[in-house]
Amino acid sequence: MKNILLQKNNKYIINEDINIILSTELYSVRIFDIPIESTKELKLVIPDFFEEYFDITEYSFYHIKLEKHKYLCFAYKQNIILENLEKANIDLKFVKNIYFLQNELKYENNNIYKYNEIKYIYKDDLLVKIPSNILLNSVENDIEIDNITLSKHNIFLNKSSKYIDNKSAYIISFILIVFTLFNFYKMSILNNQIDKYDQNLDTLKQKFEVPSSMIQTKSIINEYKSIGNTYQEYLDALEYILSYKHSVNTILNDVEYKNNKLLISFENKNKNKIESYINKKYKIISSKVYNNILSIEVKI
Repeated sequence: MKNILLQKNNKYIINEDINIILSTELYSVRIFDIPIESTKELKLVIPDFFEEYFDITEYSFYHIKLEKHKYLCFAYKQNIILENLEKANIDLKFVKNIYFLQNELKYENNNIYKYNEIKYIYKDDLLVKIPSNILLNSVENDIEIDNITLSKHNIFLNKSSKYIDNKSAYIISFILIVFTLFNFYKMSILNNQIDKYDQNLDTLKQKFEVPSSMIQTKSIINEYKSIGNTYQEYLDALEYILSYKHSVNTILNDVEYKNNKLLISFENKNKNKIESYINKKYKIISSKVYNNILSIEVKI
């Protein structure tokens, strides 16, 4: 993939994917000694360090760890970079990654590096742009931009940042917060509806005269509430089997749910009819009669 060094007032004809390397005038860079190792905490304090040099409004920040408690820190305005991409005739859709020249150029301090007649020099490990007419007693090197091996350190640009200022961003954030709270409220209502399943099961027990001591429905629901599909399948199977009991007025002695199986005990009035009814929808694992009680094990 081709590399492009983005400098002010340069223009390109681009119709393929490229990597952008930002010239020094498109960002600010400092090396800070910060006695913090947590990335989350670093992101909070780095803006404060830059605030000593300029107004940090609308700036974004990026850092690279050089050694323990020593960081190479960048400050940049996304809208400025987007504007310069537009002036350079570069469509953002072709830009895959964006890098800082400071971090990508292999250098030696006090050497001069040149690209498109623009000169840079490293002073105290920081790359700075210098007027082209300044004569320095230093080694001058052409920057071979396509031969640069890029690092893993790159930034992402939000295309809309060119059009959205901080005030608008705050308004959008407020709207998003309200929307989130509204969804939280709806989720609370949904949770209340889920809790009604417990009450519905009590209604089923009363309707079909299921002895409460024979079925521990509440414990089953509580145990499997986090597995919604299994819970619903169990309810469907229970309702299906209880519907048979109600239609033929047979006696259901016991129901137990264990390891995705229903263990059901009927008064054995008609074994074949009961098995035939259950087999229409579920697989019977085992069936036996003892003391006129039909015990059926059904796979859910």
